[in-house]
Amino acid sequence: MTYSQKTYERILALIQDAALDDARWPDADRLLGEVNRMGGSALGVTDARSPEDGSVLLARICLGGQRRQDFERWYFEGYYAEDEGMRRWGQLEHGILTPAADLYTDEEKKTSPAYNEVLARMRGQNGLYLRMDGPPGLNVGWLICDSMERGGWSSDQIRLIQRLRPHIRQLAIMRQALAEAEVTGPSATELLTSRRFGVVHLDRRGRIMTANDRASEMLRDGDGLTDFDGLLCARKAADHAELSRLLTRALPPFGERGSAGSMRVARASSEPPLALHITPVGDEYPHFRTRTIGAVVLIADPGGPARIDPARVAASLGLTPAESRLAVALATGRTLREVALATGRTEETVRWHLKQIFRKQRVSRQVDLVRRVLSLEGFADPPD
Repeated sequence: MTYSQKTYERILALIQDAALDDARWPDADRLLGEVNRMGGSALGVTDARSPEDGSVLLARICLGGQRRQDFERWYFEGYYAEDEGMRRWGQLEHGILTPAADLYTDEEKKTSPAYNEVLARMRGQNGLYLRMDGPPGLNVGWLICDSMERGGWSSDQIRLIQRLRPHIRQLAIMRQALAEAEVTGPSATELLTSRRFGVVHLDRRGRIMTANDRASEMLRDGDGLTDFDGLLCARKAADHAELSRLLTRALPPFGERGSAGSMRVARASSEPPLALHITPVGDEYPHFRTRTIGAVVLIADPGGPARIDPARVAASLGLTPAESRLAVALATGRTLREVALATGRTEETVRWHLKQIFRKQRVSRQVDLVRRVLSLEGFADPPD
């Protein structure tokens, strides 16, 4: 298996575009599969702070270059909770490729539904697992389906996977950050209207073009980040050096492909550090083609507006992690369609989960569910 540098850059470009537009991930997975002779992959982000339930925050399964939401529903609704391999996956060392079969005992290879039904149908029994550290409290997982090369995985295939590993990790981190920021689409307008996160657009020289209200407020306060003569700067010297390094990588000379990256920015106040996610924007990215945007910077403020804790909702109302996240999303004003778009599920599936919540709570109206969720955080009842 051989590939040119140009081909590698095409794969990388699609991966970075997919960080901003979820619809581009199947294209990236398809090209990677063709070049690296593999049938597909599963990409996910889990909550590392809850190993007992392993809450899945983001999941994407692609087979043969197509997003398979039917597989996602089939697996997570029927197999995930009892998957022996996934419980061991969370203990893997960061960045070390591990054969999928090594996560199951000899007896489990005979009896495990996850191994014998799910991995068999995905052609992943001879695949490879990767666990990667994400931002604090998160794990990034990548299951690579079986090699189509005779004799199994070759050293060239492994090298390409390892070369792309940090970019796949960054893609998953950015998709999860955008979901947390309540951004459901890739347009520049929607990125800038995020209510929870700061969003800054930089031109190809690294100068600030636009910033949403939240980002503008952060830069005016100057507690960690600031706008210095049109340039995004960090207050502390060590943070500014790292920020400059990441921006140089994201905005290379014309004709070269930039690299995404993340960092934390300390603040002078007692508030937790800011988290920055920097993603380059390629010329081929359709929503920015007529613009001169070079990179998108997403700024997460852990000390921002308080959020309703899905774990508390799950414990108090007897809901599953998926059901509690849906209940919280509805309580914070999101629609079923927005939840479906943000989670990559169909609206029909989201409605099915809502019906399960109604059944458990013995309510029939969404407003009654919202009242119940908000009451857990001491909020007043919402109006009818």
